[in-house]
Amino acid sequence: MLTVALLGAVEVRDNGSILTVPAGRTTELLVRLALAPGVRVRTDELLEDLWGGAAASRNTLQSKVSQLRRALGSADLVRGTGDGYLLAVEPHQVDVGRAIALAAEASAALERGASAEAAARALEGLSLFRGDVLMECGDWAAPYRVQLEEVRLTLVEVAMTSRTDLGAGGELIGELEALVTQHPLRERLWASLITALYRSGRQAEALTAYARVRTLLVEELGVEPGPELRDLEAQVLRQGALVSNPRPHDALVRPGNLPERAAELIGRDGDVAQVMQSMDDHRLVTLVGTAGIGKTACALAAAQRRHLPGGVWLIRLESLDGSADLRNVVAGHLHVSGGEAALLERLSGAQTLLLLDNCEHVVEAVAGLVTWLQATVPSVRFLLTSQVPLRVDGESVHHLAPLEPADAVTLFATRAKALRPRFALDDRTTDLVGDICRSLDGLPLAIELAAGRARSMSVPDIARRLDDRFTLLRDPSSTDAERRRALAGAIGWSYDLLFPDDQRGLWALSCFAGGATLDAIEHVLLALGVPPAATVDVITRLVDRSLVEVDTAVGGDVRYRLLDSIATFAGARLEDSGGTLLARAAHAAWYADMSRWCQQRVRTAEQPMCLRLARAERDNLDAALAWCNGHDPALGAEIATRMGWTWVVMGEGAAGAARLRKANSVQAEPRHRLEAHLLAGWLEASAGDVTLAEQDLAAARRLAVELADAGAEADVDRHEAFLALQQGRPDLAATLADRSIEAHQQAGQRWEEAASRVLDAYAALMQGDTSTAAREAAGAAEILTPIDDAWGLVHAQGLLAGVAQAEGRLEDAVHSLREAAEKSRLLGFPGQAALHLANLGDVERHLGNDRRAARTLRRAIGLALAGGDGRLAATARLRLAQLLRAEGDAVAAIDLLERNVEWYAHAGGGDGALLSRCLLAAETRDEPTLASVLDQARRMQDVAVQVHALDAQARHAALDARSIHAHSLLEQADAAAARAPTGVPERERHDKRQALLLLAAVGAG
Repeated sequence: MLTVALLGAVEVRDNGSILTVPAGRTTELLVRLALAPGVRVRTDELLEDLWGGAAASRNTLQSKVSQLRRALGSADLVRGTGDGYLLAVEPHQVDVGRAIALAAEASAALERGASAEAAARALEGLSLFRGDVLMECGDWAAPYRVQLEEVRLTLVEVAMTSRTDLGAGGELIGELEALVTQHPLRERLWASLITALYRSGRQAEALTAYARVRTLLVEELGVEPGPELRDLEAQVLRQGALVSNPRPHDALVRPGNLPERAAELIGRDGDVAQVMQSMDDHRLVTLVGTAGIGKTACALAAAQRRHLPGGVWLIRLESLDGSADLRNVVAGHLHVSGGEAALLERLSGAQTLLLLDNCEHVVEAVAGLVTWLQATVPSVRFLLTSQVPLRVDGESVHHLAPLEPADAVTLFATRAKALRPRFALDDRTTDLVGDICRSLDGLPLAIELAAGRARSMSVPDIARRLDDRFTLLRDPSSTDAERRRALAGAIGWSYDLLFPDDQRGLWALSCFAGGATLDAIEHVLLALGVPPAATVDVITRLVDRSLVEVDTAVGGDVRYRLLDSIATFAGARLEDSGGTLLARAAHAAWYADMSRWCQQRVRTAEQPMCLRLARAERDNLDAALAWCNGHDPALGAEIATRMGWTWVVMGEGAAGAARLRKANSVQAEPRHRLEAHLLAGWLEASAGDVTLAEQDLAAARRLAVELADAGAEADVDRHEAFLALQQGRPDLAATLADRSIEAHQQAGQRWEEAASRVLDAYAALMQGDTSTAAREAAGAAEILTPIDDAWGLVHAQGLLAGVAQAEGRLEDAVHSLREAAEKSRLLGFPGQAALHLANLGDVERHLGNDRRAARTLRRAIGLALAGGDGRLAATARLRLAQLLRAEGDAVAAIDLLERNVEWYAHAGGGDGALLSRCLLAAETRDEPTLASVLDQARRMQDVAVQVHALDAQARHAALDARSIHAHSLLEQADAAAARAPTGVPERERHDKRQALLLLAAVGAG
């Protein structure tokens, strides 16, 4: 669900995730529409408000609407209705609407005497105000600011009145004094102040306050105080019962020793709500989590919302050892003397909550205390914080997770601003703070300690020094215990409680990046001297103590991992032990075995398992390769080349190529170097870096010639054929593929032959030779079916769909492409799914299903980018731009084309580059570029680009009333289309011709 927050910095969330809305007029447009959710705002009203009468066209507004739709992720959220637009959200999805509703509910509750309800509603409403309101907007927002300030003041008045009705007194005086100074004519605030003063035994000051407000009202407005204030003065004079005997309410004055909340709890509303629910249902609730996760803060927030007659009592256990008598400790905190009998009598008198904080090191003693009291005193309840559960009957355990990224950034910024009031986030520092928080695993303690450095350091300085996090993340000015003022102290507290084998378990896990399976951990633990039989017990104990996280992947695979700060701490202890070399070598050896397994199976029916392993172990493979680079280069080259084709099938693109290049050292065997160049070239070509791909494949050919290996040269031909396809050179691709097919047939290399046939089919299809494309695709499928290479088979199926498309069998093409795209998606091939969706979108367009085609092409772009295939994303953007041009959405089309032109410029050109330039020039009426593109297209014999360039020039000539020239250009376009082997789709040509004839007629008139 989309929510919009305007009562402070503008913030938009989609199901909790923050969306980025462009600053300036786009944000103002969002605000203006959100102030009237679900209601149409007229176009002229939007233009007047946002541009204030300055020259601004409806096209300008449409451009901002398009930007806002893209930012929100859906065109349906900003709807054009008649001559205007509306934001399609409910009032409760905008904080302004919720605040207004809560103010009304709070006032109504106060009128009927429901003071507790009124206070709750008012405080909820005030929590929505996060800072200055609508400050990002221009003068048009002034009336709304006044209205919302009145809403806020109403909430403040109701909150203060209801709290004094419920018995509050002296604790409100300071806040009320400030409020009446800021708003001296608000009589309700004066009434609350007078009541609070009187309740505190300050009768003279209460009467003085009345005199002050009376003087103000008489001098400023010429009126006497209202009846409520006059009645209140009379009660103070006679020491009235209403003032001196307020209605009792345990939320305001209650027994207990909870401290005041020192700072706002950020990002834990959901956890607190769950803990509150558990406390309603269970007498014993334990918050469990690793060091620094914020267990104590979360427990305190939940405890402060419990209102029990016997009170809520905080008992900190961190300074105790196993010899302490916890019964005496509890009695001391409750101010009870007289032994166990007196303690039981005290706890039996009324419902009481005991908050036992930091139980992990005395967990057995706490379990005994809780079991005894639960059996003896039915009215006592427990809230515990611990790194390990008690495991006693009736315990409800709530595991506290790290903060979500957005909440972590908010926490950092809030704490930093408290220390340095001028601290503010901009786009650059927001990204850096996000990186800092991710590096710190979302641990609140670590984030607060990092934010504490903002008093004297910049955000970039903090980010740069995180490598030495245990020096950076400490608060030298704090007087708290070491575990609360330094991250190393917090983790060290947990580490020192572990058995030696469990400490080695942390050492082993510190070698892994992104977690590990139990078998992998067992392999490294064995190198550290822990026998395999002990591994399960070690990991279980570490999980119980919240030091190891358990992740269950889709399919049920279980992985174990350390938070980054714990991994850093454990890695340092491993280094101190002298076992780093042994552990890291064992880690690399494990992934060398995995790479051999994948190489043998990635072209078989076990391909999905290879991909699942490679995805799950991506970070570990990188870690193993990094270690090998400095300690065993030959092993690193072996790992990278054996994993290479798996990375191709995954669509790893530039990332996979970078791994291969880095591992491809001169110390590797020549055949490994040859294979690394081949695979890197393929991956680079798929990612769009054709220049680097050419260099790698040239190096591979030199090595193949040196080795005098005909099979290796055929492999180079196959990879160069793929590169030629990416460069838009199908004739060269066909020549290379045919040569490769012949060599692989002679060598009996069936998979390699099939792969070459797939490339030959692509080249034929690009040249309009559908019979060759169909023959080669079918031949590839025949070879690949018994091998059961799903990746290759899906490519062959997609080619047959392309043949159907080229032959005009569009419905057949739609069916085949949908099936190929869905199969690719299910198999985990985002790049292939994107390719088939891009082709499907093109077919749907030519069938007249423009809306469906646009959705399909947007999905193709997203999948291509997710799979790292920038070239395919550019192809899909080009097709979407063509569709949007036909629909008349020039702004969106130009945006897509500009991105394409920029991408192709950085990627060294390729198929689609010239057409993107042509269409962009057509939309922007850039005649010199059109002429240049037409000249280049004629030299390249690119008929499609010629047709588009001539059509665009004809259209411009017609609009400029040069009708004879327009007809001449149109005839040239038709002649060019007639020369194309596959032509231009008839529907598109017919539509263009009719439009241009009409424009020419208009120009002639």
